[in-house]
Amino acid sequence: MKKLRAGVIGLGFIGPQHVDAIRRVPQAEVVALCDHKAATVELVCKQLAVPKSYTNWQDLIDDTEIDVIHNCTQHALHDEINRAAILRGKHVYSEKPLSISAAAARDITLLASKCGIAAGVNHQYRMNAAVQEMRARLQKGMAGRPLMVTGCYLQESASQATDWSKKMLNTGIARTINDIGIHWVDTACFVLGQPVKEIMADLHTHFPIRTDAQGDTHEMNTEDTAFIMLRFADGTPGQFVVSKAANGHKNDLRLNLWCDGYGMEWAQEEPDRLVIGRKGIGYETLYMNSRTCQKEVIPYVTTPMGHVMGWSDALRNSVQAYYSSIIDGSFGSKEVPYCTFEDGFHGMAFVEACIRSSRERCWVEVEQL
Repeated sequence: MKKLRAGVIGLGFIGPQHVDAIRRVPQAEVVALCDHKAATVELVCKQLAVPKSYTNWQDLIDDTEIDVIHNCTQHALHDEINRAAILRGKHVYSEKPLSISAAAARDITLLASKCGIAAGVNHQYRMNAAVQEMRARLQKGMAGRPLMVTGCYLQESASQATDWSKKMLNTGIARTINDIGIHWVDTACFVLGQPVKEIMADLHTHFPIRTDAQGDTHEMNTEDTAFIMLRFADGTPGQFVVSKAANGHKNDLRLNLWCDGYGMEWAQEEPDRLVIGRKGIGYETLYMNSRTCQKEVIPYVTTPMGHVMGWSDALRNSVQAYYSSIIDGSFGSKEVPYCTFEDGFHGMAFVEACIRSSRERCWVEVEQL
């Protein structure tokens, strides 16, 4: 079978991670990389043995040998690059957030559907085996009826007034919610199989003025921390906190689902295990392995028990599922496990609802596609 040929645009932290994930997919190969810095793309192409290099993303998209575009650029470029790739008949796997607004996300989602494009968004946390196990157990009724969802996504990168980078100015209409909050929301919605219907949010900017290493000051108009209550479409209530000002927390995403049968808890920093909480008994830890997980979760278990499956494994699972859907033609189905452009739209609608709720100090509905 002829392999699907991929081009990766953007070579910051995440771009080379995509290259590694693609190379773990037998049906795909990386044939080109692009970055606006010539020295960077030449160096990375040499290090990763990728044959073609570009400094202009339009040129990479115009390459007729490329079937799939991986958009790993900064947030503000996602819409323009995704649209150009779709109009040239390329499949697109984009980093999050999908767009700069819900309206733009709606437009690009409809365009991808109209053009018959496989359109994926990199919310890879849902592709951890333990998260898949949570969803499978809930769908089968094993845990009972969901009563509430809680959790957090905490980092420490903006916990001091001197924490500043240019990236803070390129996050769109929100910063912390747009960058990491939508990861938590996507994971929770995937597990429940329900979109968020309405929310109440309280956003905080701890440092309205930040100072860079040269002593220059920068005015900040986006949030460092958000406290969010929510209700899912089926009525399940929830709450979570998302912050980039939580000292000691490196990349701490936690999802807790409390059902009337038992509770389930998952932490991204301990990604290969699921904690089960039973009334009158206490907690038990289930290490992901093919003998004890649900049969539909087995494809996501890639190492023996105790050999930790982590962040890169979840990314590989997502990329594998995405390419498989292109090969078997299932990418237009709502049953694909990876995050689609439609899911990406829901993420942007959630971000806008949070901003509106915080400004108006009330519950607001989340726009639906």
